[in-house]
Amino acid sequence: MSSPVGGTNVRAAVLTAPGQIEIRELPVPAVAPDSAILSVELCGICGTDLKYFSGKLPAPYPLILGHEVVGRIAAIGAVAAQRWGIAKGDRVLVESSIPCWACAACRSGNYRLCPTKGGYGTRLPITSAPGLWGGMAELMYIAAASIIHCVPDAIAPRSAIGIPLLANGFQWLVRKGGIVPGDRVLIQGPGPQGLAAAMIARTIGAREITVTGLASDAGRLAFAEKVGARAVVIRPQDTPAATAERVGGGYDVVLDVSGNPKAIAAAPGHLRPQGTFVLAGLAGRDTSVPIFTDELAWKEIRIQGVLSKDDAAMRSALAIAQSDARIASELATLVTHVFPLADASAAITAAGAGLGGFVKAAVMPRLA
Repeated sequence: MSSPVGGTNVRAAVLTAPGQIEIRELPVPAVAPDSAILSVELCGICGTDLKYFSGKLPAPYPLILGHEVVGRIAAIGAVAAQRWGIAKGDRVLVESSIPCWACAACRSGNYRLCPTKGGYGTRLPITSAPGLWGGMAELMYIAAASIIHCVPDAIAPRSAIGIPLLANGFQWLVRKGGIVPGDRVLIQGPGPQGLAAAMIARTIGAREITVTGLASDAGRLAFAEKVGARAVVIRPQDTPAATAERVGGGYDVVLDVSGNPKAIAAAPGHLRPQGTFVLAGLAGRDTSVPIFTDELAWKEIRIQGVLSKDDAAMRSALAIAQSDARIASELATLVTHVFPLADASAAITAAGAGLGGFVKAAVMPRLA
């Protein structure tokens, strides 16, 4: 077949070892009737990419990183077009997971918990045909089992790559945390995910939104204030009780997206009696976190673990971004740094440092 972008090869940023990315030319695969090929417009960088790049997560080398992907359909099979309801030229978001659709989790709609799922930019190396399995490439293959969301042209790529973050915030705070108008919400961690969650809390009508971070998070904490949150720098001498006193008796919901063991351990102390602790931050497989369990009983605290979002949360986030111009603008301004594909290593390194006014990095494969 002829390439959807001309020629027979496309460029991709391939992780070959911890800290080592090579720009390679890879062949463009044929499009099966039930698959498609995406022309990648923008690929966001998240904490998972940092862990693969640094070697903290074992990667299936050689791997094309990138799972926060928005682009336009460059080629599509007839079966896929009918099933997904999309056509060549449509802008879409591709969810990171490729479920099996046969296990109990998939059949119940909890495909994010599928034990055998594939993953764009995470689980499939370039040696697994047809090879183009990540967003840090000019083209990305879309397998038949993928989950696709059509994005209106009015939502620009910079806004679009923030929609999965918005969907996570909706899933975790609203559907799992149960926040309602008037609630007081504490978000531990001012990264892009925490900031998107703050936008959701504001949209729902929380009367108090606090985002906490360290002194090194100054740029992100400043962004938190722009989206309507109170930014608080956590100091060594601070106690959970002192934070809770700021809102008079504690928060209704605490969401941790920091993964910091000290923050996780302190979370129950920030809550009012019968409050909910939503745990999204990952401390690491080999890290244990001491929690004062008596406090959980005395205050009847509920702990809710969360992992990603589902289709309903994605549709809710898309509707919010489409109807709320402020949210769409804020999602776009989350992306403070855009890098060309050749600078993928620098993009990931910058995302890890997070200095100055840095909030979120992205790779634009066709940026000169």
